[in-house]
Amino acid sequence: MNLSKEQKMDALGRIGEKIVSNFLVKEGSIVTHSTNPYDNEKDLIADGKKVEVKTQVPFIMENAFTFLPKQLKKCRSVDTLFFVAVPAPRHYYKWDGWVFRVDPKNFYIRTKNTKDGRTMYLVDINQEAVIPIQKVSNEDLKELKKYTNSNF
Repeated sequence: MNLSKEQKMDALGRIGEKIVSNFLVKEGSIVTHSTNPYDNEKDLIADGKKVEVKTQVPFIMENAFTFLPKQLKKCRSVDTLFFVAVPAPRHYYKWDGWVFRVDPKNFYIRTKNTKDGRTMYLVDINQEAVIPIQKVSNEDLKELKKYTNSNF
């Protein structure tokens, strides 16, 4: 089955949300998912608190996660932010398959202009506000790898 880039990104995001949701449930949280796929406030609610999940191949050369400037407000306004590190197809990275809990009020960002002219915000992995909490299962890793758009 050939999926478009957008369909792959959507599938990847949903997998990341399920991984985080499963983790939270195992921790004892009560989790509800947003029924709106375009919810601009959160991806899910855990114990009454807003949660945002970003699922992506990290910017390995910068040791950082990224998002577009328009996503900053959402990332800062939730109670908890998670990043799920998708393995790059052709490069090993020590954080492949890890889930990170990020303090949305205290993470710092820097900007980077990409080769194609976009401005991205980078969240350095090595900072106090970014904490690795769990490596995902091999089964989940396989699913994440299926839907990546990265050529790195």
